Amino acid sequence: MRERGGHLGPTLGIMHFLFRLIISVYLWGIFTAQGQKAEESIEEVKIEVLHRPENCSNTSKKGDLLNAHYDGFLAKDGSKFYCSRTQNEGHPKWFVLGVGQVIKGLDIGMTDMCPGEKRKLIIPPSFAYGKEGYDKSLPEKGI
Repeated sequence: MRERGGHLGPTLGIMHFLFRLIISVYLWGIFTAQGQKAEESIEEVKIEVLHRPENCSNTSKKGDLLNAHYDGFLAKDGSKFYCSRTQNEGHPKWFVLGVGQVIKGLDIGMTDMCPGEKRKLIIPPSFAYGKEGYDKSLPEKGI
């Protein structure tokens, strides 16, 4: 309904404004999400299977408790920054897959593995320690 002079009443004017605001936020969210998906598709975890056992009836999935040794190397010069064999008295690291107990790149790269399988993962910063890095030994684009 319009009041005299062709203007919307105060309640309808507010509703019209809120409707336009909601539509604008919704459209902005769609475009932002599409941009993030495009960026994520460029940066992905690269997986190279080095050894896969012949008999593999059960592969790892989100929620599984894994026991693994792993080493971390910097991409820029190949220097080792982490070795699970030198931590925790040489025992493998225990973690639940897919719940963020390790960096996202490991959660992704260790999914669908067979017991005894060995993989080489190349993990971009967005799936590791991010733009800030972890500390001085792990720079922004290091892993």
